[in-house]
Amino acid sequence: MGRYDAASVKTTVRCLALALNFVLLSSLTWIGDWTGGDTEPYLVAALLLAVLNVALAMSWDRLEPDAGPRGRGSGGAWLAILAAVAAGLLLAGTCGAWLQQILIYPNEPQRADQLIVVEQGIRRLAEGKNPYVVYHLPWDAQLSYGPVLWAPYVVPLTIHADIRFATLIGALFVPVACAIGALVLARRGRWLEGAAWIVVAAAICWSADLERFISYGHTAVYWPLLAGFAWLVAAEQWLPAAIAMGLLVVARTTMVAIVPVFWITVWHRRRAAAGAAVALTIASTAVPFLPFLVWDPKALFYNFYGGYQNTMKGYVWVFTTFVQHSIGLTGLLLSWGWQRAVEPIQILVMLATYGAAWRAIARGASPLPWMALALLAFSMTTLWPVYYLYFDVFLLLVCAALARTPWLEGSPRVVGPWSVTLALAGLLVVSTARATLPRAPRLNVGSPTARPYLRSGFSGDENGGDRNYAWIDGERATILLPRRSRRDATIEVVWGAFLPNPSATQEVRAALNGEPIGTASVGAGWSQASFRAPRHAWRIGVNQLDLEFSSAVSPREAGLGDDTRQLSVVVDRVWVETPRRQSR
Repeated sequence: MGRYDAASVKTTVRCLALALNFVLLSSLTWIGDWTGGDTEPYLVAALLLAVLNVALAMSWDRLEPDAGPRGRGSGGAWLAILAAVAAGLLLAGTCGAWLQQILIYPNEPQRADQLIVVEQGIRRLAEGKNPYVVYHLPWDAQLSYGPVLWAPYVVPLTIHADIRFATLIGALFVPVACAIGALVLARRGRWLEGAAWIVVAAAICWSADLERFISYGHTAVYWPLLAGFAWLVAAEQWLPAAIAMGLLVVARTTMVAIVPVFWITVWHRRRAAAGAAVALTIASTAVPFLPFLVWDPKALFYNFYGGYQNTMKGYVWVFTTFVQHSIGLTGLLLSWGWQRAVEPIQILVMLATYGAAWRAIARGASPLPWMALALLAFSMTTLWPVYYLYFDVFLLLVCAALARTPWLEGSPRVVGPWSVTLALAGLLVVSTARATLPRAPRLNVGSPTARPYLRSGFSGDENGGDRNYAWIDGERATILLPRRSRRDATIEVVWGAFLPNPSATQEVRAALNGEPIGTASVGAGWSQASFRAPRHAWRIGVNQLDLEFSSAVSPREAGLGDDTRQLSVVVDRVWVETPRRQSR
């Protein structure tokens, strides 16, 4: 086997192992079918992930493609076209599917409490108030993230868009980078390696857990920074990497697990720069927090440590089984009643990991897989090993491997590839949103296409005559209206009230994204009502129309049948009318 073939096989094996991480994370259902039991699937998944990633770290350098000139295969142009088509279809389909998650799940506390806290924190800061306070959602929640995480959300808030567009761009960054790597490899005729990177991109894009995370995810915004850090380390740009390292800790404090491995690496690779790297890491971590530390040090400490400790140990550990149903060691310790052992065991695990990293890096091992392993060890032993912690681990490994693809390998500057990747991810989101989001949405209530947008309060789809419709069961209902425009508009509704007394009317109050937009009276027959929705009430993305009714009664209570639903109004259609632009 020649040099080129051996390198291709090594790259392919590594890519398949990287893809397997995402598969295992989403495999709890079939592991449960295999093992049975309640907590066994989580323990098996934790064991499999630990074994896989330890093996990756220890074999990383043996899977490293051979140094020196790399061969080129034939048919590069055709292979590049095929790679571009495959990657384009994959990314476009993924962006559309992830965008749909945003459109059918509004940003509400029950699903996205951390995003709600981030949004409220930014609004408080804009009013000149300290964002690091306790928020009531109605449960208490703290803003436990640094400015590097919440600052990117300022952009969509400023343009009155759903803040999860920033999440979407961050989540697409690494798949786009994988696609670029595959395209460059295919252009050089290295079809096997290019196909392997398409497989990695597909594993990320098709991850059921990641798709579910999109609608309430808050950590994806720093994934481009995670990639930049990995590429700086691979290029041995230690001082810029130290700054990126500190900023990652500002974004999410779990990243502190990587810091010792990074410092160990600089000590062994470029000892003269070790002091500067340590100083830059500490400075880039501390400086973003300084204004808030001066503002209210007690509040900052409580949000980042005290509040989390109280929530985990005083509520989650005591009143729920959330931790027992998570991938990691903590749930097992809690099930044994070893609550006090959680933190000591985490310290021991981390010290063992750092010791192994020191030995491996001293012998010349690549540092990035050991950084990922340290982050995995921390995630598996933290107070609550939520599943999305593992995305950081897996993406760090993917970005480490991407650094050895031709478009990054040997380049001391990562700003160009990083900027291009971020721009392409942003362009993909903007173009998909423009193609997907209507300027004036129209819902044919009662049809399957409208059902995902009937957020709450609606009974099943029905039809009669030439109409599809759905009854509202109760005195409240919520309809989602996806829209790409913030122009003034009118919301039109065709509906009819359920009224045992035909001469009575149903009174309705409407609000758009929490902004009252009017009232209406609905009679027993089909009628049309209009609500004027001004520009300031709309946002780009999903909009929440809340309807509140004066009464609801069941046909059984009214002596009109056996139906026990509490009926208020039946809805046929909902659509948005925008004023026509006047021609000059």
